[in-house]
Amino acid sequence: MIDAVTAADDPRWAAPPAPGRRTLDRGSIVATALRLADVDGLAAVSMPRLARELGSAPMSLYRHVPGKDALVDLVLDAALDEPPDLSGCGLRLGCEIWAAALRDVLDEHPWTVGLLAGPRATGPAECAWSEALLSHVVGAGHPLQAAVEVLHLLHGYVRGAAALAGDRLPTLDDVRRSGRAERLPVLSRLLGGAVVRGPGGGEPLFDSGLRRTLDAVEAGLRA
Repeated sequence: MIDAVTAADDPRWAAPPAPGRRTLDRGSIVATALRLADVDGLAAVSMPRLARELGSAPMSLYRHVPGKDALVDLVLDAALDEPPDLSGCGLRLGCEIWAAALRDVLDEHPWTVGLLAGPRATGPAECAWSEALLSHVVGAGHPLQAAVEVLHLLHGYVRGAAALAGDRLPTLDDVRRSGRAERLPVLSRLLGGAVVRGPGGGEPLFDSGLRRTLDAVEAGLRA
């Protein structure tokens, strides 16, 4: 028997509601760009691709981000995130924690290495990293100029180590093919048994280099 209530009146048979449009804002744009950069590199981040990923028109992005350059600055700032908390740490330990944390960021987001060495707008997160180390050194009783030197030294070391780890290092076969193996005996010995990353992801060269860098920091501050 057919009920007097029609199918149109029964919520069971009603058409499902149309899916709501994804909210487009600066946060979602930057988060999507960060994901693309981590997966495919910074070159893969473009306004058209972001629009496709977000299900939006490319021109809609410009209401939230002025352009590609501004987007890159925002994505770099998002990748850096917050610096480590150095409160309660001695001078050397705090410097070591700061350097290791920055190295972890660059390892997780390799595309940031080149940006940190080039001209750019310095964002809030990068300023916070600088402030953390500067205030740590000043708080240990050293003048601001000394703190600036420590920041310059540690930042340069970490950035350089990250860049080296990301490069394709020459191999022993490269040296042999060059026909100069006999003139490069020390390099040949190094490439025959060099270890950049050990088991478990450790970095013996980074760790030993950081120790030497911190030795120099302490010696310079004492002087």
